[in-house]
Amino acid sequence: MSFAINGAHFKGVSALGSSQPEAGYYEVTGLQVEQKAGDKADARRFHVELPNGFKMFEFLHLPVEGLPEKSFKGRLGALKTILSSFGFSVEEIENNEINDAWFVTTTNGGRKAYVEFVPGQQGVQGSYAKINKFLTKEQYEKAKASGVVPSARVEGGASRASAPPTIGAIPAAPSAAVGAPVQSVAPAPAGGLRLPPPPAVSVVR
Repeated sequence: MSFAINGAHFKGVSALGSSQPEAGYYEVTGLQVEQKAGDKADARRFHVELPNGFKMFEFLHLPVEGLPEKSFKGRLGALKTILSSFGFSVEEIENNEINDAWFVTTTNGGRKAYVEFVPGQQGVQGSYAKINKFLTKEQYEKAKASGVVPSARVEGGASRASAPPTIGAIPAAPSAAVGAPVQSVAPAPAGGLRLPPPPAVSVVR
């Protein structure tokens, strides 16, 4: 007897045997941006896939109304860093409406991002795989050439073996105050991205 499985169920699921890679610098594929029940209203899960098939997510925190100016600009800066990692220019970012399609490789013209990755320690409670930071392609190439192996970080620059579950394959604890879904920085335009696609590549929503 035949069967059918909705392919959407496979998103964010690593193939068996796709264990977390060693600490290092990697090109990653943007898979999807989603909000699950229990997530904070201004948070989205950004799923990525590393070259060996290992999948994980980190939370994107949206710049919503009512935030202090410093927090608002900080969140914009974090999103701009990821967009720059995907290869978007300052002009493209600042002169268009940004939506989740820009973070997904299948809808952003095939662009991929670059990260500094540190695996969690197996068997150590509270140790999670994490992305230390997103890099531009130039930064990625220099980091790879340096031969330096990244380590987990805490505020102030010290290293540690474990990290809180803000980044990784472990969902955050549900928020006690979940409001109505919050729109991202700008709604997706009806006709798709307001950004010319690379030559011979169509961008769709």
